[in-house]
Amino acid sequence: MSSGLTSSAPGAAPARRRRLAELPAGRNLEVRPASSMELPDLADLLLEKIPGLVAPFSSFARVHSHSKSIFSVINGGSIVGCFACLHLNDRGLERLLEGSLSMTEPDLSCLAESGEPAEAIYAWAWAMRPPTNGIKAMGSFTAWLERHQFAAAEIYGRPATDKGFGFARNLDFQPVKNTMKNQGLWVTSRCA
Repeated sequence: MSSGLTSSAPGAAPARRRRLAELPAGRNLEVRPASSMELPDLADLLLEKIPGLVAPFSSFARVHSHSKSIFSVINGGSIVGCFACLHLNDRGLERLLEGSLSMTEPDLSCLAESGEPAEAIYAWAWAMRPPTNGIKAMGSFTAWLERHQFAAAEIYGRPATDKGFGFARNLDFQPVKNTMKNQGLWVTSRCA
């Protein structure tokens, strides 16, 4: 994820924590569900930016076909980022919290179908190409998530990079109370 690193320089002010609802939308950034033709480029972007990503393309395409939960970030007609999400139903949220939801081959019975309400949103893999401003891209994405089927859904994730951890801290994500099963899981409430 791009931007949001907290400075560790002596005497530097910490980055201001923000709620998702406070984020400005990027005026030049369009965030929308990906077209099937964009999926290979989005998968390549994620593989380039996220070390150790292992979900096969077939899983990526299958999840998107079911739930339309892979989002393109577009600037000037070019793909500059991706928000790949899992729109979880109640079973999916339960399995996420108990640590039994597969992150490489998610079970479609755990995902809300396109147009159905989501109980939670899991940040499966998010990345931006520099110099895209991740905060503004997230502002545009959050505006998209104001739709009724996502209105009550909290966002969960497992940051995998230094930038991802900084981004999560800057956006007021908090670690989920740890058990061994959900180790590394973070959440931010959009509803509070």
